[in-house]
Amino acid sequence: MNDSQKHLVVRNLLQEWKCDIICLQETKLDGMDSQMVCSLWSCPYVDWAVLDADQMVGGVLIMWDRRVLEKLEVLVGLFLMTVQWKRVEDGFIWECSGVYGPNDNNMRGFMWDELVGIQQYWNVPWCCFGDFNVIRFPSERRGGSWLTSAIENFSEFIEDLNLIDLPLEGGRKLYMV
Repeated sequence: MNDSQKHLVVRNLLQEWKCDIICLQETKLDGMDSQMVCSLWSCPYVDWAVLDADQMVGGVLIMWDRRVLEKLEVLVGLFLMTVQWKRVEDGFIWECSGVYGPNDNNMRGFMWDELVGIQQYWNVPWCCFGDFNVIRFPSERRGGSWLTSAIENFSEFIEDLNLIDLPLEGGRKLYMV
């Protein structure tokens, strides 16, 4: 998000899509402030939570429209940030985690543990999305066709938590309960 061109692209997409919530991964920013958030999303009712980048690596920003969602609590971990909301319209309570996973296989176990802990912390529906920095199937890798322990662990994580894999356009993934 330090790149003015990327900043402009995000701002234009937010204006075009008129969404109620957005999660940006790999922001590469440490020290997000309300001025930066408002420059991205011109909605005067924007609220936000952030997991700062670590030395220009990672970072997660979740923004939402306060007229639609009321923030109840925010939990920040090493690899994810979770917001619990109440939908203003009907009082429905749910949580959402934005993830930026480690590239290091040894650190992924900590990410899986963090996600399991969050999923169990509140007993409400949970949506989890982000860049896990791991693929689920060998076919998702360009030129790759071998099964790795990282792939197996990711699939086990999804299955063990009874998550639903919702494939999205462009190879992005969304996982939710």
